[in-house]
Amino acid sequence: MFFRKKFSGEFKFLLFVIALTWITTICYAKNPTEFSVMTFNIENGGTQVDFNKVVEAVKKSGADVVGIQEAWGNTARLAKALHWKYADVSQHIVSRYPLWVPENAEHHYVFVEIAPGKIVAMANIHLPDELYGSHEIKQGVSIAKVLANEKNVRVPMAQMVANKLSALLKEGIPVFLTGDFNSPSHIDWTQRIIKVKWPVTSMLAELGLTDSFRVIYRDAVKIPGYTWPAGRPIMRYTYDGFNPSASDLPERLDFIFSGGNAHVIESYIIGESDVSPWPSDHRAVVSKFIVTSVRLPKLNYIKLENHLGQPSITVSQKIIQKDKAIQIFWKNAPGNRYDYIRIAPVGSNKLAWGEAVRLYTYAKINGSIQYGSHNVKGNWTAWNKGEEGRWPMIPGKYKVELMLDDSNTILAATQIIIK
Repeated sequence: MFFRKKFSGEFKFLLFVIALTWITTICYAKNPTEFSVMTFNIENGGTQVDFNKVVEAVKKSGADVVGIQEAWGNTARLAKALHWKYADVSQHIVSRYPLWVPENAEHHYVFVEIAPGKIVAMANIHLPDELYGSHEIKQGVSIAKVLANEKNVRVPMAQMVANKLSALLKEGIPVFLTGDFNSPSHIDWTQRIIKVKWPVTSMLAELGLTDSFRVIYRDAVKIPGYTWPAGRPIMRYTYDGFNPSASDLPERLDFIFSGGNAHVIESYIIGESDVSPWPSDHRAVVSKFIVTSVRLPKLNYIKLENHLGQPSITVSQKIIQKDKAIQIFWKNAPGNRYDYIRIAPVGSNKLAWGEAVRLYTYAKINGSIQYGSHNVKGNWTAWNKGEEGRWPMIPGKYKVELMLDDSNTILAATQIIIK
């Protein structure tokens, strides 16, 4: 009996040592870190209501890193207002931690150094807003047709980034994806009367990524978590003519996905009840994680810096035959993800996205592109808003303009004559 008691005590002590060793290994060897991520569509650069309210929202969130949509060239401005040192305008990510942009990432993701020499990966996307699938279903469009549009318009853009993150996951790197998907969650719609397997979020789940908000709030009926439209003030003037209204179908369109050794412990929405007046038609989402970071890979990295040169745009020829391709060159672009070249007839007064052609620079500071029959409607993957693109071009005078980050701001301009 005495022997058994003695053995039991030794065994308990042994279990204690094992447990202590395990806890020490987890806490010190692997260094799990609390890491807070925010996604925020600030709507048309965040300046329609008050840019200071965008700053206030981020400060209140407690986020360590923010994926921004509709930055319109204000990514670096936001980082400066937050007194954060790190911003990647090519991906619209601001961070209190150092950012590392691998040369081979093709601006699809960035490494965030959350501890000295230790990183996680993050990507940020903004998928096209047309056609809005929920609204289409409400209007009686068949689910098959709506899903076909999703697969043609949004999935290809999301897939490019998702494939990169999937490869990083296989290397053991924790990954995060923020974004305004302009597409609902398949999880949310499995709990509705009409069930729709929305392909973007389904594809991410199949690749091993997790919807952080829905991990915390599993009941989509009780807590739908709508992020659009938010109750921002109705503005007499907006850049795109849009104001939220009661006719807008509410939906959860803004997401934070994670994968790998990243465990969500909290997720919440920030909106008009937190900051007044709320500055955007979207609410923001914040998720907190316990993350085990990994060593920064030994790769070649792009230096993040401000480009102060004067932007310019030129063409190979000023007078061009209507069926001949146009070679366009630009220098000293800011390097934003959505800087673009606009080609429009002289005298056109349409909004930027109603013009004939929109050619994206894909964050290149210096570069060139050929405009011709192969991209007459523009070069956005599987989607464009070009209404007037024609080939051969209609004779006349055209403006060729270097534009700032999906906005209406002209950085440089020239003209051509089509004969």
